[in-house]
Amino acid sequence: MKRIIIAMLAAMAFLTSCEKYYYTEGVKIKQYTYNVTNKDWDKVEVMENGFNLMVQLDVPAITSSVVNKGDVMVSRQLKDKAGQIYWTPLPVVRAEAENFGLDDQILYSTYLDYEWTVSTVYVYFTATDFFVDPDPKYWPDMVLKVTVME
Repeated sequence: MKRIIIAMLAAMAFLTSCEKYYYTEGVKIKQYTYNVTNKDWDKVEVMENGFNLMVQLDVPAITSSVVNKGDVMVSRQLKDKAGQIYWTPLPVVRAEAENFGLDDQILYSTYLDYEWTVSTVYVYFTATDFFVDPDPKYWPDMVLKVTVME
């Protein structure tokens, strides 16, 4: 009987999770929404004839305290054909197909990611092979939500 109890305790030790969950009372959460238009993007040269796009978002809630102890998340708003709104957390990779006024469709992927520091979030839009149409009218419009946790 003693061996069975020891075996059961050993099995329980291996089957229990080591994850710990913490609840911290008093966490401050602030959210900001930004309507980014094609005119808001800046080109960031990566190589000759290749670049990605960057937009700088001013986020006053990102203090040095947030940098040291908190976190920042960014999400992009998407809408389906029925108008239903969805939020996708960044970073995200999407497969795209466009013709850019040409006869054949161009298949490529886009990457949307971000980095942040005190008072600022930088969002980057990068296409496969760093090809982004040089005409800003083709640059993306999007709604971004920034969540600051302190």
